[in-house]
Amino acid sequence: MKTDQFDKIRPYNNDEVPAALQRMMAHPHFQMALDYLFEKEKQALILEELRKVKGNLDFQKAFMYRAINRILEKSSDGLSVENEQMLREIGSCVFVSNHRDILLDSAILQVLLVDLELETSEITFGSNLMVSDFIIDFGKVNRMFIVYRDGSPREMLENSKRLSDYILYTIEQKKLSIWIAQRKGRTKNGLDMTDSAVLKMLTTFDRKSPVEAFKRLNIVPTSISYEFEPCELLKIRELYYLDRGGYTKAPGEDIQSVLMGITQPKGRIHLAFGTPVNEFLEENSNHLNAYNIHQKVAEYIDNQVYKLFKLFPANYWAFDKLTKSGQYSHLYSIETEMLMTRRLEALYSFMGFENQELENLFLGIYANPVIAKLQELKD
Repeated sequence: MKTDQFDKIRPYNNDEVPAALQRMMAHPHFQMALDYLFEKEKQALILEELRKVKGNLDFQKAFMYRAINRILEKSSDGLSVENEQMLREIGSCVFVSNHRDILLDSAILQVLLVDLELETSEITFGSNLMVSDFIIDFGKVNRMFIVYRDGSPREMLENSKRLSDYILYTIEQKKLSIWIAQRKGRTKNGLDMTDSAVLKMLTTFDRKSPVEAFKRLNIVPTSISYEFEPCELLKIRELYYLDRGGYTKAPGEDIQSVLMGITQPKGRIHLAFGTPVNEFLEENSNHLNAYNIHQKVAEYIDNQVYKLFKLFPANYWAFDKLTKSGQYSHLYSIETEMLMTRRLEALYSFMGFENQELENLFLGIYANPVIAKLQELKD
């Protein structure tokens, strides 16, 4: 396989990192990030280490590891992890994850991999985020590869084939894992559902034998849960206006979401890893074929994500309020109710009006994981 076919989408190679890092460090946005995250005396130490960086992993350990841990310190009430020891055994894989925050979903995984003394993964990087040379440098230095979102049908097909080939190449030749969201874009309504089109893209490298293609990818369902939904105000605004004929994002809105996700309080965070898809394939080999495999794998990943999703008091409160019941009243307090009521009032202030639909959208973000989990247990 000629690897230059991947030059359009791949991260920077190690020998390209020092020059890119020099450009980044000279940009005012980098100093703004340093000022937000670190005291002056720590900044000097970090800058000294960054000048010695020789490659992607060096950069991640010298800067990103510290930065994400600092973000968690400043804006969360702690991270819990489940089933992480399995990652020592499975080798390179594709983490197919639910997607709630543009930056943190994948970044928290990288912190964990460093803690486990494993290689960090490569990460999908939507072309919609490529709004400046600084961000492109930042992404490509940080082991991100580009997913092109737009184009003609022919271009989209070519992009899909290139992306599929690149992911397989990264897994089998570079021996690095991949993080990819289970669907295009973040979950907006609290329902984490795998898009079978994403799975079809992943297996495009072998359309004749998709079952075998899945086995080579070694997919690990991954579930991340936030006590308080990242960027809930922006998500609800988008959903509200989508129901009224459409919604067009303002220039820079995705970057606003990145910054909001970094700075807003998130409460507790939980990251969990499910049983690899290969075990599902082995157990159900007699029932899977080229016609049903993508939908069946999507359903399996959904069940794993719902099973592993951690429910917090806010989820139970929202379910009770949405269903006008007291089914879970023993799992939340008056403090939870007061806090969530204030968040709802903040939504009304953000939107400039209040109505029942806004309330239902707000409650749905938190209640839908409870509903999904109940359905998964019922099935």
